[in-house]
Amino acid sequence: MAVSLEKKLEEATVAKQRYRSLFVLASVALVLVLGIVYNNVVLDYAVLDNVTITRQDGTNSVKFQFDVIKPGRIDFNYGQAVLTDRKQVREGDGFNWSWTATGDTEVSVRSRQFIFPHWDSETFNF
Repeated sequence: MAVSLEKKLEEATVAKQRYRSLFVLASVALVLVLGIVYNNVVLDYAVLDNVTITRQDGTNSVKFQFDVIKPGRIDFNYGQAVLTDRKQVREGDGFNWSWTATGDTEVSVRSRQFIFPHWDSETFNF
């Protein structure tokens, strides 16, 4: 009877080690997948400074002005439309966009600050 209790204890110890190894492996895989997703979703964006969004008087044209501190992706949102561009480091960079929007329209630029996503936005009445 003592032999079977020792055998059961040994089997339980092996099973516990197996579950612990599986948990560590799954945790490492989860951290790796989350890191890859975060890198592609947030860290891919450019770091911007001095962002201004202005409307040119009497038109539906909007002017985006910004300084690119770190290169990357930038999303320009004009109403329901989204334009994505990649920018290199440059001061005084800008972009003009005309669109047939009517009424109150939110115009925004998506970038990041340090490691967090960031939106600069203005609302205009066209």
